[in-house]
Amino acid sequence: MDNLTFAQMQEEDSVPSRSPRRRRAALITTTPPAHFEAQLSRPTEAVASSTPAPSEPRPSRKPSRWADPGACHALCQLILDDRSPGPPADAGKSRRRRALPPFLLAEAVAPFLRFDSLLPNMLYAFGGRNQEQGPLDTVDMFDTWHGSWVSCPPMPTRRAGSGAAVLDDGRMMVVGGYNEKGIAEGLLATCDVFDPSSRKWTEGTASLSRARWGHGCAALGGKVYVVGGCSLQPEAQAREAFMVTLRCCEVYCPEENRWTACAPLQIARSGSRVVAIGDRHLAAIGGCDDVFGRAETQPTVELFDAVSKTWQLLSPRLLNPRTTAAAVALDDTRLLVIGGAPSNNTAEVYNLEIPGVGGSPPTSEIQEVANLAEGRMGCQAAVLLLPAPGCSYPLVHKRSAVIIGGERCEESPDFARIRQFDTVPIYDIETGKWRQDEIVPPLPGARTAVAVCVGMGRADSPPWTAPAASEPGHMRTTMVPYGMDPVDLFDSESEESDVESLITVPIHEES
Repeated sequence: MDNLTFAQMQEEDSVPSRSPRRRRAALITTTPPAHFEAQLSRPTEAVASSTPAPSEPRPSRKPSRWADPGACHALCQLILDDRSPGPPADAGKSRRRRALPPFLLAEAVAPFLRFDSLLPNMLYAFGGRNQEQGPLDTVDMFDTWHGSWVSCPPMPTRRAGSGAAVLDDGRMMVVGGYNEKGIAEGLLATCDVFDPSSRKWTEGTASLSRARWGHGCAALGGKVYVVGGCSLQPEAQAREAFMVTLRCCEVYCPEENRWTACAPLQIARSGSRVVAIGDRHLAAIGGCDDVFGRAETQPTVELFDAVSKTWQLLSPRLLNPRTTAAAVALDDTRLLVIGGAPSNNTAEVYNLEIPGVGGSPPTSEIQEVANLAEGRMGCQAAVLLLPAPGCSYPLVHKRSAVIIGGERCEESPDFARIRQFDTVPIYDIETGKWRQDEIVPPLPGARTAVAVCVGMGRADSPPWTAPAASEPGHMRTTMVPYGMDPVDLFDSESEESDVESLITVPIHEES
């Protein structure tokens, strides 16, 4: 048996006979990270059949450690470049595509990468409540490198009905809500801050001027805005009967660690969703003007201008009045609004045109979207990069809106039953359709009234789950025989691999 190390398998990048595209392909499929010291064992006959072995051993080069936080994006981009169609060979017909299948990244590279720095595009779900435990302190991160949910350190305080936003330094702030004592006695004004680098929570951040839950929360211009919500009447006893819906808003300045009042809403809103549009505006979408929806559920949208510091009521209204819906900005002009009370399954895109300085007032129009399979309320939404249909993690480049949490009230002649969701519907922003696959697995537990945001995160846990192994402590993966161009392995139109055998790669545990 001849042992071939990764360094021996790797072709020199400076070989002039290779095109840039072929050099990129070789780099992707044969360059390992520094921590991986395993050797590949193949029969001498198999090596000889693919290419003559060199007369002298190739000097071993120690690969550099993957420490660049953009490494995963760079690897994905290389694969995408290889999969893009080439220019036509002549005016009459196109050149046949030669493409690398995505599994090369997912199976031959991604399992061995570890990152010293944080990676972007990680989805966080903070707290919420379920029927068994009430308000939760759990924090789950969806790792878009491994395509799995990871448990993070719990919050110092149980919170449901809170809001979350990402600060400019990458830390995440969770604001307000209520704890296990309920919406009156457990009403919160405190804020907790999570550092994804150290994975630690920081208490002692300035508290809101007024405790609240069911508020909207978003970051804009380096500051965090809290909009509307529910609170107790001043000097009132901690009873639900003394709760009111708020117009007042607050803004947090990280440099001063201080909350200050900002312009109030035109209409008091609880259960409204607030999203940032560009670097100047906020949109407050729907909500209700009474704490329990006893009055009117709102079909209106308000726009906040951070320059003029004013809220403006927009026209037209939403197609359906909504509160505790999920809402997210698809871009600088479109808002996706989904679900809401009472167990609504409809969705719509609110098209917003904001003229420049000195222009006319904002205008908008509504576009219907296909309904959800099941209606839900108390849900949240976020924009995330995900694999395209047919692809796998960590090849993420498809902008998608994901819907997190929520619940549904199912009425029967005898009683009403509440059912909470762990499934994650996905809206393809490019096609404007709901995806039918389940590329995002269910939440670790069904919940509603959860706070979400997208920020930086660590991709080193959990370990990548290897495919079924032929021997204990080994995994199966397809590698490129020494001296062979990787592109030559995938030269058929169907992109079927011509590799005759699989190499067994010993996995060495890191100390």
